[in-house]
Amino acid sequence: MTYRIDLRFTAPVHLGFMDAAYEVSESLIHSDTIFSALVCSHALLYGREETNKLLEALVSGRTHLLVSSAFHRINGVRFLPRPKGETFGLDRKLDVSRLKTIKKIKFVDEEIILHDLRVDEKDICGQYLSKKVELLGSHPQPFVILERARVSVGRLNSSSNLFYFAEVHFAQNCGLWFYLSVDESIEKRIFAALKLLSEEGFGGDRTYGLGSFEYEVSRVELPKEGEKYLLTSICVPSEEDLKNFSETFLSYELTTRTGYIYGTDKRSKKVWALTEGSVFSRPISGSLLDVTPEGFEANYGYRVYRFGKAFLLPFKGGDRG
Repeated sequence: MTYRIDLRFTAPVHLGFMDAAYEVSESLIHSDTIFSALVCSHALLYGREETNKLLEALVSGRTHLLVSSAFHRINGVRFLPRPKGETFGLDRKLDVSRLKTIKKIKFVDEEIILHDLRVDEKDICGQYLSKKVELLGSHPQPFVILERARVSVGRLNSSSNLFYFAEVHFAQNCGLWFYLSVDESIEKRIFAALKLLSEEGFGGDRTYGLGSFEYEVSRVELPKEGEKYLLTSICVPSEEDLKNFSETFLSYELTTRTGYIYGTDKRSKKVWALTEGSVFSRPISGSLLDVTPEGFEANYGYRVYRFGKAFLLPFKGGDRG
């Protein structure tokens, strides 16, 4: 089954992406972060042994769990990353002096992608492209990032250090959303983990109440085939995916992913990954990659995986009339 999960944050959230750079925060949640959070919640509910069995089943392909990254939602309008290199025909409709407005588009209404809707300049609203611009306002700002002063105290000499901590505050009727596709055999446990996660929260400083959210679930039927395939998750390609690279990888960007392992001071191995918005000519699968640091399993009793499976959305793409 495939679902949309709409998130409404009941507290600010901090989504860090730079070590020790607490004064900055992302406004999206990447798919590997969502997957890791669900697995950690699963471990709290069902124990490490059952969670290891779940991971082994996912790695071997005996069961199925896919998540996209979480993107902006404004007054009920859900956005996806703009497919890289896609202009939706706007480059032919706009005056040369206005072409820069196309480059500013970062997010596209899900309905435009799913239903191959034709668009015009009037559908551009800052970094958003939607047929429902009346719901976005003239200058849509679904969130603000505020910096709060914090003080850390040294353990050895009790010296104090002032630093700033960024918090994302979502506006009313705004939040994030993501796709979740799950095998029926594990669906009940995954949704139980999601329920616990809503109370535990996403991101940093959860002990202070940050990152908690409410959510709504709705079933969705997504297309199976298309002329192109939009990546809506972080993806670490498999060896099979890399065959016929130049024909398959139409437009893409790379990023690095790493992070501290939950409940420890150890970091997972760094990996290169494809970013959301990458476009392919055929489906790719991605991988669930073992990123266990050396000696970690002997000390902690389990292995660590980076979720790099591809959540693809088929779409038509190409020039439009």
